[in-house]
Amino acid sequence: MNRRRFLGLTGGTLAVGLGAPAIGRAQSMELKIGYMPHPIHENSIKWMKLWAAEHKVNLTPVPTSYEVYVEKMTANLTSRGGQYDVIWHNDDWGQLWGRYLEPVDDVPAIKKMNRFLYEPPFVWEGKDTGVAFVETIGTFFYRTDLLKESEFPKNWDDFVKTSQRLQKDGKVKWGFAGGMKYPHGWFTFFWSLWANGGDLMMPLHERRNEELAKAGWKATIDSPEAVQAVEFWWDNIKTHKIAPPGQPGYSRDDANAIFMAGDAAITMADTTLYGKFNDPKQSKVAGKISVASFPMGPRAKFKSIAWRDAWAWAIPIHVDSAKKKAAKDLLNWINLNEEAQVDLWKATGGFPPNEEVQKKLIQSDPVFRKFRAATVESEKIIHGAYYFPRWPEFFATGIDHMVKAVTGPRDGIKAALAEGSKKMSEIAARA
Repeated sequence: MNRRRFLGLTGGTLAVGLGAPAIGRAQSMELKIGYMPHPIHENSIKWMKLWAAEHKVNLTPVPTSYEVYVEKMTANLTSRGGQYDVIWHNDDWGQLWGRYLEPVDDVPAIKKMNRFLYEPPFVWEGKDTGVAFVETIGTFFYRTDLLKESEFPKNWDDFVKTSQRLQKDGKVKWGFAGGMKYPHGWFTFFWSLWANGGDLMMPLHERRNEELAKAGWKATIDSPEAVQAVEFWWDNIKTHKIAPPGQPGYSRDDANAIFMAGDAAITMADTTLYGKFNDPKQSKVAGKISVASFPMGPRAKFKSIAWRDAWAWAIPIHVDSAKKKAAKDLLNWINLNEEAQVDLWKATGGFPPNEEVQKKLIQSDPVFRKFRAATVESEKIIHGAYYFPRWPEFFATGIDHMVKAVTGPRDGIKAALAEGSKKMSEIAARA
C-alpha cells in the first residue's frame, strides 16, 4: 500500500491509545530512536549519544526512509508495538498521531520555545505531544558568485529576467530548480501561492480546525491567486524555460542535486539544508551561497511572507514509564544544552528552538542574522501545513492537480485546479 493511500485510510479511523506518566528509570536501559536519515536528525542523534553515554543508556537509532516513515510509525503506534521509544514527529501529521503520544508538557525546555511552533500542530486535547528539536523554515538559496544581495529578485518579473540573463550569459543551465511533485510542493507551488496573496483554504492563513469548519472546509487552489501561481510555473517551464522541463516530477532531493552541482542559480529549500549545500565534499557551490526572502507575486498582500514550523521528537504513549522518564530527560537536556543548540545551527543551518540561544546567535553570528531576516522576520508568518487528520490526503490531492495543471495545456489550468479544489474540500469535510 503506498503512503498516500495508507494516510487516506487511516486519517479518519485511528483509535484511542492509552498510557501513563513516567516516574522511574532502570539502571540499564535501551532507548530505540525512530528517525529519518537527514542531517538534522543525525545531528540530534549525535548529541543524544553523548547524553546516553553519561547516563548508561544504550541508544539504538533505527532509520526509516521518508517515503514509508509515516506508514511504518503509524502501524507501530496503532498496534502498540515496541519497536521505538522515541520517534520523529512532524507538524504535518501532528493530528494523525496526537492520541497515541505521551503528553510532554512536563518537559521544562518547552518553555524556552516559541508557542507558535506548537499550536496547533503539536497539541492534542490541550496537551503538547512533541518536543521540538529544530525549526524548519523555507528560504531561497542563491549563488553569491552570480548574484549580489541587491540583485536577488524581489518579484516574479525580476525572478524571470534575472534567471534568463544568467542563462543567456552561460553562467548556469537553469535559473531555478525546485521540488514539485508530492510531497515536495512547498518548494514551488506553495511558496508562490503564499507569495501571491493566496492560500490552500479559507479563511486565509487560518490553521485552527474550528475556524476552517465554520468556513465550510473550503479549498482554494482554484482562486485567482492560485491559478496565477500555477500559470507562473507553466510559463517558467514551457515559455521562459528558466526551470527544467522535468521539474513537475522532481523531489526536493532532485532539485537540491541540481543546485549543488552548480547547474541552477537559485533553489528553494528548508534552512536545514544549508550545511549540506555548504559542504565542499557534497556541493560544488559550497562557500558561494546565501539566502533571501520569497520573490513576491503581483497579488501579494504583504511585503514578505514565510512559514515557520518545527520538527519534534515524541514518545509513544504505550512505552513503559521508566523509558518515558528517560526519554523526557534526554529531550529536555538536548534543548537546554547551549553547545548542542549552537552546533545544530553551525552544522546544518537549522534554527535551534531554544529562543535564549537564538538571541545569543543574533548578537554574535551575522549569518544567523541574515537567515532570520530572510525568514522569521518577514511581515507575515504562517504555518506551512494544516492540522486535520486527512491533511496528507488533502495535500496529495492538491499537488496531483497542480502537477496536472502545469503539465497540461495552459488554457486548461483553471479547470484542473477547480476539479482539485472540489475534491480537496470533500476530503477536508470528512475530517
